Amino acid sequence: MIALLLAAQLAAAPPLPLKVATYAYPKYDRAAALKPMADQLGAALGRETQVVLLEAPDALAQAIAAGEVDVAMTNLAAYLAVQADPKVQAVAVLDVPPATAGRYRGVLVARRDARVTAMAELPEKAARLRYAEVLPGSTSGALVQAAALRQVGVAPGRFKEVRQAGTHEAALAALQTGDADLAAFAEEPWRKLKADNPQAAAGLVELWRSDPLPAGPVVCVRAATTPCDKIGAVLLGDAGPAAAELAKGWSETEGAVRFSAPIP
Repeated sequence: MIALLLAAQLAAAPPLPLKVATYAYPKYDRAAALKPMADQLGAALGRETQVVLLEAPDALAQAIAAGEVDVAMTNLAAYLAVQADPKVQAVAVLDVPPATAGRYRGVLVARRDARVTAMAELPEKAARLRYAEVLPGSTSGALVQAAALRQVGVAPGRFKEVRQAGTHEAALAALQTGDADLAAFAEEPWRKLKADNPQAAAGLVELWRSDPLPAGPVVCVRAATTPCDKIGAVLLGDAGPAAAELAKGWSETEGAVRFSAPIP
């Protein structure tokens, strides 16, 4: 009898709040960017929602893998870390305007007085170079540059020093102030420096530039109380502000106003 009463109480209990997550970044109010999407999903599912901000893309990927969040806006790095997990389903992706998509790249830039002018020189010179990147799991400020460095035979441990700058602008600034010799960051602040202050940019040299990078999708963690197919349908049928507000939280999604289906 007690077991039956407990089962009845559990069945009648409302589900826990739907946790809608991403990672924090100083330049953007990502809690505000997520809230319209969280509200929309909560209304569609008849469920309370909770916006969750993790400290970095790596932490977001770990929370997704552990089932600690239900829906997440990822970047490419976080998504690649969890895409093989059978409980993780990509349900929607922001439909980024072509002009924005074409600008989203990563670069490796060195101080000219570091006397490095090409990627091929890095294996020999890495041990005397101080390296700055944005934060763990940053797609355009760590991940793609790490892959490019590996291709020429340089692992992070080869550098004299590796520092996390926190933002793309701060990684660039570390070069300008002499606190780093080589830095990884998104191309946008580098493009801006060259346009606004060519004299300052002349003291730096671009060693490498990636191809355009895709934005990460919205993913859903499958669970008994989390209907991922319905969540995807809600987002893809969005006629409200959720997509446009979410897009304001990332430079690589600027100008998107709708979701589209993720590529399988």
